[in-house]
Amino acid sequence: MPDRPQGRILVVDDEPLIREMAREILEGQGYAVTEAVDGQDGLDVWMDRQAQFDLIILDLVMPRLHGFQVMDRILQVAPRTRFLISSGFSPDSRPELTRPTATTAFLAKPYRSKDLLERVHRLLQDSGPAA
Repeated sequence: MPDRPQGRILVVDDEPLIREMAREILEGQGYAVTEAVDGQDGLDVWMDRQAQFDLIILDLVMPRLHGFQVMDRILQVAPRTRFLISSGFSPDSRPELTRPTATTAFLAKPYRSKDLLERVHRLLQDSGPAA
C-alpha cells in the first residue's frame, strides 16, 4: 500500500465507538473522513456533498434507514458509488455482497485495522474515478 493514501470517505454507523475507531484508523493513513450517525444522516450528508466522497463505509442495521435502504437510494442517483458494507450481521439477503466487486465489498464486525485498510485501499485503487 502507498505510504499516504488519498481519498474522501463517509463513515455511516450508529455506534459512536465504531465511527471514532474507523475515523482514527483511516485518518491515520491520510484519508479524509466524514461521519454520519445513522442511515438517514448518512443519506442526507451524501445528498448534500455527494461529489466529495470516494467511498462510503456503511453499517447495515441502523435507526431511521438501514444500510441497504441507504445503499439502494444512493445507487439510484450514482450507480458507480463505492461501498464497504461493515456489519456484525450476515449479508445473506444480498448475495452480491458475498462476492466483492470493484465497487462493493463486505467487512464483518468486529474487524482489524489491517482488514479495514486493505478493503478500503482495494476499493479506492481498483475502481478508478468514482462517478
